[in-house]
Order: sequence, then C-alpha cells, then structure tokens
Amino acid sequence: MSTKKIASVSRKTFVLDTSVFVYDPQCWKNFKGNDVVIPITVLDELDKVKSFAGDAGRRARVAIRSLDALSNLGAIHNGIKVDDGITITINVEAYGAVGNDPTYGDNRILACASSIKTKNPKAPVILVSKDINLRVRAKAFGLSAEDYEADKTAPSDLYTGFREVTGCDEAGRALQVTGNILIEQHPALLDLNPNECVVFIGENGKGIATGRRVDDRIKIVRDQFPWDLRPRNKEQLFLCDLLLDPAIPLVTVCGLAGSGKTLCTIATGLDLVLNKRIYDTMNLYRPIQPMGNDVGFLPGSLEEKLDPWFIPIDDAFAFLCSDKSKNKDGWRAQLHQWVTNGTINKNALTYIRGRSIPNSLIILDEAQNISKAEIKTILTRVGMGSKIVLTGDIDQIDNNHLDASNNALTYVIEKFKSSPLSGHITLKKGERSELATVAAEIL
Repeated sequence: MSTKKIASVSRKTFVLDTSVFVYDPQCWKNFKGNDVVIPITVLDELDKVKSFAGDAGRRARVAIRSLDALSNLGAIHNGIKVDDGITITINVEAYGAVGNDPTYGDNRILACASSIKTKNPKAPVILVSKDINLRVRAKAFGLSAEDYEADKTAPSDLYTGFREVTGCDEAGRALQVTGNILIEQHPALLDLNPNECVVFIGENGKGIATGRRVDDRIKIVRDQFPWDLRPRNKEQLFLCDLLLDPAIPLVTVCGLAGSGKTLCTIATGLDLVLNKRIYDTMNLYRPIQPMGNDVGFLPGSLEEKLDPWFIPIDDAFAFLCSDKSKNKDGWRAQLHQWVTNGTINKNALTYIRGRSIPNSLIILDEAQNISKAEIKTILTRVGMGSKIVLTGDIDQIDNNHLDASNNALTYVIEKFKSSPLSGHITLKKGERSELATVAAEIL
C-alpha cells in the first residue's frame, strides 16, 4: 500500500527510519495531513552516511540540509507545522532499546516507535522503513510497519502510450482522408495525453486509421520504414513515428523480450543520424548490470571492456546492416568505421555525470536496471538539439535493489506521460520467435 494512500485516510503518526531518508531526502513531504516523527538516532546515522561516496552519501547530505532548514522554522523537538498539514518532530528522548543490543540504531528506532505507541495506544503509529528486516522486527514487537512506496506504480497500471477507440468511425474516416482532425470536435478524444497514439476501430471490429495527438489535433500515423525496417505491428509503427519526430526530445519504450525495442530504436537512429542527418552522433549507453554471477575483471581498454555489454546492440547492427554489404560480416567493418570517426559512440554510464551532450541521439538500453536517482542525472545531461530514448523490459530486472514498480523506466514513463516533450509506447507482441514470445509470457 502506498504511503500517499495511507496518509489520506486519517491523521496518523509515521516514524521514519534512516533508510527512508537515504532513499528520498525529502520523504516527509509525502505524508500530507499527518504527524511525522524522526528519532534522533536517524540523524546520528545520517551523519555517518553523509561521508559515503556515491548517491547514498549525497542523499544523506541533502536530507540533513532539509532538516536543518526545517529546524529554523521553530522548536522542531516540540513539533513544527509545515505545508499540507504536516507536523514534523525530531524525537530526542532517550529510550531503553528494544532488543538485545542497546547500541544498535534499529533497536533505538524501534524503542522510539514503541514508546509513542504506548503513550497513545488509540492513535495509529506506523514505522516506515525500506529495511525489510526492520519492518519484520517491528511487527514482531507488535508495531505497525510499512514500506516507503511514494512514486511507485503497479505494473498493471503502467501507461501504455496508446489506446483503441470504438464508436468514433466518423473521426477515423476523417483522419484517413484529411491526415489530421481537431480533438475538440470529438469528445471521446479529449482526455488523450500529449503524443498518445490511438487506433480507431470500426463497427466491424477492424481498424480504420491510426493517429497520434499533436497539440490540439490528431495527426495520422502512416507506414514508415527507417533504414528499410518494416514495422510488424501497430505498436512498432507508433514507436517508429515517435522516434522519427525530432520535436519529441524524450521517448520511452517498454516491452517484453523480442518485441523489437532495441531493433526499432537502432534502425531509426541510423536513419536520423546517417540518412537524414538530424543529429550529429548516436550515443549508446547500457548499464553495467550482469545477469547472475559476474565474470569478474575484464582486461583491455575501456572500449574492449564495454564490448561484452554491447553485444545485444551489435546484434541489432548485424541484422540491420548485413543486407547492405556483399560481405556477410561487412557490418562489423562498417560499425567500426562509424565508431572510429565518432558518428556512433559506446559509452559507460559511470562517466556521464557533468557531461552536456548536444545535437545527439542518445539511446539508453535496459533502462529498467537504472534507479530513479541515476535517471535524473542522465536526463539532465541532454543538451540542445538532442533526443534521448529509454528502452527496457520491467519483467527483466537484474538490479537487486529495483523492482517493476520503482525502476527508472517505470518512473519516467509515469512522470512524463502528461508532458508534450515525451512520448511512450509499450510493445506487447514478441517478434523474435514463437518460442521467445511464449517463454516471455509463461515463465
């Protein structure tokens, strides 16, 4: 259950664990109309975490600065009222720790929550923590405990980027004839998101026309064949339309294994960079996240170290470029030439912070293995004239800290679905092989 939904029912007291602040430095803002208690032990632990390298240390420092700003509003140890009816208190009382080890921070946090519950037995007191073990221990001591789930989206509720519309035959026929129609003339289309795609289905159950919302109109989506690739279904058709439109700087695509996410993206990338020359370069990124046990240290230059991680990308190049060369393996030489002259770049995400990437098509493959904090860093690297594409499958997550509801791809899809700067498509049909499609569905 989401903390936002919890907070809307009745006024409750939420005791926040350190892990919540390391996950979201301004987490207290998501407890509207409720009381938030921060045990002093949390500040002790944040003080230790702030010196850590990486995102954990950065978020701890941001959390401390936020609490410092709040403490200037009044006597925070007595409780201060902030926006949205939230009361924040830093609990400084000393408690006998719950559990065997009185020096253990989690035990002191449990003791704080237990004391608050003892003093207010009828009031709902909930310990909020990202630490599963702490939540289990809290429940063992008779306390209520919840995961911090702000910004989580259930996979079943994920925005698909297109819809089928029935009962609008007239609109579908008009779109087929004129190429665009005004949305205001068709009430059934008024709630379409920017760049959302639509299939008009006739009374006979057959499609009449396909379109996409652009500003106050629906424009027709016709067949396009980037780099001679022929879309095999309507979702791939919509994806190519979004990718080929330079007016959309962010495109997200989600789909099961073998649905054509990477292939369509690379094909349109080659078309945009090499044929149409809309972008100067194609910058490719993939997270270094192994499936199962890692093979360990890889020798060689940075390019040689990255090669194994980009094999799926190379497979797409092989499929798309083999027909264009008399030599079956000629695509390798062609790709090497593009890489050598800087037209195509294979990059490590490790070194993206601080960069500004202008006039480029940026492709981030396997974005489901990226965290929300990391994707913010990546999206803020996009320079003038650039376009970024995020691809991934939320059913294939190799990062043990992420799941289908809190990864970067899901996060960006939901956050940007109402933005005219973004377009999204979920690919639903596997095209790799019958076996691959069935395996993706039943395993």
